[in-house]
Amino acid sequence: MGAHRDPRNYLDVHLYNELRYLLCAATEWHVQHSVELGIDGHYAQVYALDSAALHARALFEFLTAPTIQNHFGLELYGLTPLKSDRYGSRKSASELGCWSKPLHSHLMHLQNRAAAQQLRSFDGLEMKDLNRMPVDFGREIVRLWREFIQRLQDPGNPGNPLASLAQARLNDAIAESALVVTHDVNQCHGISPIAW
Repeated sequence: MGAHRDPRNYLDVHLYNELRYLLCAATEWHVQHSVELGIDGHYAQVYALDSAALHARALFEFLTAPTIQNHFGLELYGLTPLKSDRYGSRKSASELGCWSKPLHSHLMHLQNRAAAQQLRSFDGLEMKDLNRMPVDFGREIVRLWREFIQRLQDPGNPGNPLASLAQARLNDAIAESALVVTHDVNQCHGISPIAW
């Protein structure tokens, strides 16, 4: 079995990298959006947005869609895909505010973007442009990741090592995202870590 098919290694390395880079990028986007430096040629907010959206899309596909030729899904762990009302699916993404179609079309293809679609925020209280969604994407992925952990728990074996590893990697990713606001470059802004 190749390392890409080893569920423990895939969780420990690949899924963890997607999760931590999503949370770190979303946090960096939040910092840059909050401080509005306005320095010509300084596009850290755009880079953070792009990174957060790409990592979110990869995790949404893994957690909510079945395995296909292009990507793995939760079947790697003997689980069925999770449901996300916010992300939806590209096939049924016509619902107002659904995230899947805009994430796919704006990240993978150059299409007509004249009429920007508004997306429903994680908490459902507002409609936002895609470029204001990194923290919302992160919150929904964390919610799904926590559900993933619960589903990994075997009722007969509450100490499932994969569930424990998934929880440890979530804890690590949250801790790393907190470092984004506390490291030397950003701590001067006085922004608190995001409560994921």
